[in-house]
Amino acid sequence: MNAWQKMRLMVARGIVNLVNDAGGLQLLQISALDGETRDEVERAQNFGATSHPPAGSVPVMVAVGGSRDHLVAVAVDNEEHRPKGLKAGESATYNAAGVLFLFDDQGNATLTCKRFVVNASEGISLTTPQGALAGDFNHSGGALTSNGVAVDGHVHGGVERGGAQTDGPR
Repeated sequence: MNAWQKMRLMVARGIVNLVNDAGGLQLLQISALDGETRDEVERAQNFGATSHPPAGSVPVMVAVGGSRDHLVAVAVDNEEHRPKGLKAGESATYNAAGVLFLFDDQGNATLTCKRFVVNASEGISLTTPQGALAGDFNHSGGALTSNGVAVDGHVHGGVERGGAQTDGPR
């Protein structure tokens, strides 16, 4: 193959058939040129972000040194699942099950999901202009506290019959 042919084939698109996510770099099986199937195409991902693209996703591949024997997928997208209609400056993290974490152009972060689970080894703290919330959100009977007061099981002093106010929680 001459240099011109190698240059023409240095960047290519394809279709993801299979993904091996068990090792260091993810390995893809890709259908590329007509009748060309490539196994063990390495996928380079950005540090701190990873995904397992579903079959049918579209990779952009670079032929290292112009050799089709050493393809590296540098980006993979899936038009069926990618959120559309983002405004300039917005970004999102998403998956094929419909989970969406949107960072909008107004400075808000919105998570849309079926169930939100947090595994925090030292606790949870939320601070807003309305106050702080800290607690143990555990289905096995952990306490939820707000400003140091247990939300479940707290008591009030100054309880009287009628329309009187109670003391604050303790």
